[in-house]
Amino acid sequence: NSNSNNNRQNVTLLTYLTVLLMLFDLHLKRAEALKVTAKMISNHNYPVEEHTVHTPDDYILTIYRIPDSPNLRGTANSTAVARTSKPVVFLQHGILCASDDWILNGPDTSLAYMFADSGYDVWLGNARGNTYSRQHKHKHPDSSDFWNFSWHEIGVYDLASMLDYVLVETNDTAVHFVAHSQGTTTFFVLMSTLPWYNEKVKTVHLLAPIAFMRNHSFMLSKLGGLFLGYPSFLSWVLGGIELLPITSVQKLLCEYVCSAESTFRFLCSGILDFLGGWGTRHLNHTLLPHVCETHPAGASTTQIIHYLQLYTSGDFRQYDHGIELNKKYYQQETPPSYEVHQISSCVNMYYSNNDYMSAVEDVEYLATLLPCAELYRIPYEDWNHYDFLWSINVKEVINDRIIDKIARHELESL
Repeated sequence: NSNSNNNRQNVTLLTYLTVLLMLFDLHLKRAEALKVTAKMISNHNYPVEEHTVHTPDDYILTIYRIPDSPNLRGTANSTAVARTSKPVVFLQHGILCASDDWILNGPDTSLAYMFADSGYDVWLGNARGNTYSRQHKHKHPDSSDFWNFSWHEIGVYDLASMLDYVLVETNDTAVHFVAHSQGTTTFFVLMSTLPWYNEKVKTVHLLAPIAFMRNHSFMLSKLGGLFLGYPSFLSWVLGGIELLPITSVQKLLCEYVCSAESTFRFLCSGILDFLGGWGTRHLNHTLLPHVCETHPAGASTTQIIHYLQLYTSGDFRQYDHGIELNKKYYQQETPPSYEVHQISSCVNMYYSNNDYMSAVEDVEYLATLLPCAELYRIPYEDWNHYDFLWSINVKEVINDRIIDKIARHELESL
């Protein structure tokens, strides 16, 4: 009993220490080595390109491209693809995440590599404020002005700019679009606010989609909604702050806590369970050190507050600044709702029962509002929010299904 109590105390102390370092030690030198997307892709012998995208409000984003696969070189498939332009696939990450999400599982089961192996031109987006996109033409990331954005701006500025850039670079007219979590929210924002962008996507595949949050079950959202789910002095004070950036000390913690030999390894999987859904049996535990080293990848607190507003209001709408500022920004007292009926693209939504962030009822309600939606409910009761990316069986459950759908679309388009 004494040893058990000591272990619990050690775990509690380590947990608090980790959270405190990540929340408050924002002046630590950022570990540039933790920008791993290009390095990991190269290590697997895939070609990789780094591209810079400028948004209309002067944020500078870094996105990555996998233009080819070593498994196709010299094959008949490669020769055939070379004669015509490859179909383009664009992948967009979730909140506190980055382009790393799509490659951590390795070349056999990560969606980015699987697309490249199937003959697609693969692009990986990065939203403002994450590890790869902490630049602005005029604002420094240490200033509060830099962080004055939500996922609305990521949708109408970042996602729009990245898609436009990719289409120009590839000389194509439309992409196949895949997103996870907040990436799906930004899709709904863009396609409902600027509906002509619907013409720039061929097929759409949204993993753990988030728009309405009426049945959201994450414990901290219930608590946070009480204090930050509506305009208040507290939400004004806490908005526009950098949230959970990667620091150099994080790499050391990850190596100590998440390694296969660590007594505290369960903390790493426990955090993912706490955030995404308890009890999953699908998580690939060998990925935990890599997930820890690259996550959380940074965001603005305003993104979280905006989600809490959705939870409190029950609506999918723009940021609530309070009556007076709403009149200034929106010419009305309440924020306008996103008109999702404007989304003319046929949307494939993949969702699950054990996802704390994306509730079954909310996804199915959203589907009734969309002109064209196809639902795929994961046939595992314990599948959670992060299993869409890092499960041991993600290839069979998710990735093969998406690639097959896109391949059928390409054949029908010939």
